[in-house]
Amino acid sequence: MARSTVLIVSPTHTRSLEIDARLLAWLRPSLIGLSVATVLLTGALAVVGQKYLSEGATSQQQIGHLQQELGHLRQLTSAEINAKLASLKKSEQVIVELQTYLQARGVHVRPVSIEPPAGQPNPAAGGPALPIARSVPFTGSFAHDAHSLLQAIQAVPLGLPHAGPLSSSFGARSNPFTGRGSEHHGGLDFKGTSGEPVQVTASGKVSFAGWRGGYGKVVEVSHAHGHATLYGHLSRVDVEAGQTLAAGDVVGLLGSTGRSTGPHLHYEVLSRGNRLDPQQFLALNAAPIKPWME
Repeated sequence: MARSTVLIVSPTHTRSLEIDARLLAWLRPSLIGLSVATVLLTGALAVVGQKYLSEGATSQQQIGHLQQELGHLRQLTSAEINAKLASLKKSEQVIVELQTYLQARGVHVRPVSIEPPAGQPNPAAGGPALPIARSVPFTGSFAHDAHSLLQAIQAVPLGLPHAGPLSSSFGARSNPFTGRGSEHHGGLDFKGTSGEPVQVTASGKVSFAGWRGGYGKVVEVSHAHGHATLYGHLSRVDVEAGQTLAAGDVVGLLGSTGRSTGPHLHYEVLSRGNRLDPQQFLALNAAPIKPWME
């Protein structure tokens, strides 16, 4: 067996160690491989360290950016954020309710006019003949008196009480029975078929329900801010005095009672007793028209 002697020298003593030469020959490749692996590992650690340092610098930049954004957010207190969110939510809800209400009232629909020319009889008109008098300025102050737009608009007569065509306008007109002379018409006439429903155009309380002279069977409803609406020549009254109504409720059925030439609805809008031209309430884009006062 071939042996090799290895001297181990230390500060205190010297020793000799005999090692089998074949064992050294077997360990040599392992030692060489270990050395190569050590070199490769050292290189890999260097690359990883460089990448870590690079990523660390990027992370520091990102952290700095996030800290800057956090500083901006801290400028808004939680109370301010909550207040803005609450205000936005409330505004969105009011807009939705307002759009729903206006859509239900049909204020974007204007009636078709079939009113005959002056001097000709009208087969679907009527109402008491009122003396012609001086008009008064239109104030239109109801919106300013409201605590909120939605509450105000729900109490203002908007849209159509009946879907029929307009057979007689507000103001001066010829006598509907003869087509001659001149008389003042205090509302609008909507032609229709007897028995068709008539709807109140705003929330309010019934102030009168019954027979009233030339109006025939009539319903009058009081609304907020001094407004009132009147529905005349009904064939049937479906409400009673003191009853609370919501916009769109049926007050009765269209007819031809009282001073009437045929089935139609006579519709009036009043403000503190003054008759207004209802056309200015039928559509939001209608131009304001002056009222008329007895």
